[in-house]
Amino acid sequence: MSTQANLPASTPRHYQIIVEGKLDPSWSNWLGGMQLSATKDVTGVDVTILSGNIADQAALRGILNHLWDLNLTLRTVQQIDPNSNQEVFR
Repeated sequence: MSTQANLPASTPRHYQIIVEGKLDPSWSNWLGGMQLSATKDVTGVDVTILSGNIADQAALRGILNHLWDLNLTLRTVQQIDPNSNQEVFR
């Protein structure tokens, strides 16, 4: 696991969230300033990858609630180390 696991709970952490569907990057501000990248998965289904720092668990829940409000299917939520060479979803 990344060094982020040793940080205090109030420390911002970097997340990658993948949902089914294609979101326009203009939704970024409504989704906590996350970077949005629309692509297709290996089966050709449209997915959007959200990535960025999230301030705390309450902010993460707020973003997940927004995705719920949009009726999007959640694929993954991962805390990742932005300094590692960990591959993002392809």
